[in-house]
Amino acid sequence: MLYLASIFIIIFGLKFLSPILIYLILSIFLSFLLIPIFKFFENKGLPSIISYTLTISSFLLIFLIISILIKTSLDEFIKNYPIYESKLHNLIIQYKDSLEKINFNFQDINIIPFIQKFLGKAGSIVSGFIIVVIGVSFLLFESNIFHQKINLLSNNPKIFIEFYKSVQKYFVIKFFTSLLTGICVGIMVYSFKIDYAFLLGFLAFILNFIPVVGSIIAAIPGIFLALINYGIESAIYVSIFYVIINISISNILEPKIMGNGLNLSPAVIFFSLIFWGYIFGIVGTFFAVPLTLSLKLALQYSNKTQKWAKLLS
Repeated sequence: MLYLASIFIIIFGLKFLSPILIYLILSIFLSFLLIPIFKFFENKGLPSIISYTLTISSFLLIFLIISILIKTSLDEFIKNYPIYESKLHNLIIQYKDSLEKINFNFQDINIIPFIQKFLGKAGSIVSGFIIVVIGVSFLLFESNIFHQKINLLSNNPKIFIEFYKSVQKYFVIKFFTSLLTGICVGIMVYSFKIDYAFLLGFLAFILNFIPVVGSIIAAIPGIFLALINYGIESAIYVSIFYVIINISISNILEPKIMGNGLNLSPAVIFFSLIFWGYIFGIVGTFFAVPLTLSLKLALQYSNKTQKWAKLLS
């Protein structure tokens, strides 16, 4: 009973502190991606301060370019939305009888308010990003003395080192497989002459970090644009290529590269998506796997909790 009460208190505490912890989680996990770049510059013989400056500057430049491209694409989509709305209306008229059977209501479709709401939050997104960049900067700057601090912090630094290596391995591999997914999707939709190839490719890249449902959500806009521009046949072909790309990369290539690094059951990954999504919102869905992996590593290094770690395997 005491254990159960402790679990509920911890969950409540995480939920209560989530607005603060989100920035900490983003900073820590983003630093795992940037530390290999920082080490790359150092291994080339550059001084630490120059390597540090190059890493942060490169990250900020890439973020700025992507932000500009995304905003340009979204502005263009809002401008062209009446055209897409008209095409969708014509498509619905064409299949009116079939849609009436499922009580489909065309008037319910209006995604412009959601996009405008997203763009309206640009200020809060930028301020949050600045906090994360500051956190990443400090973590990156102290990465060279990480092992020394771990030795001082714990008599058994092995758990921290394994956590660091496992999570960093996951993020680096996931980043490159997601990037490959985004590039393949971008090329695919461009070859079908579908608008916003960069935006759709970026969606495929970023949502691939969300396990189970991320790739499905990322495919919806591309299929929708293929449907209203070129019809059902084109939408079916685009759907097939989305499936081929995601199965080839996420289900074949990624597990081969990852090896036995995760050792998490598919059911655990699915329920962790729901749990961490509840605790940390959308950020929790992106980091569901590394957070669960971290929890499993913490549990397996205590004799009292090893059985719980095995349940997650």
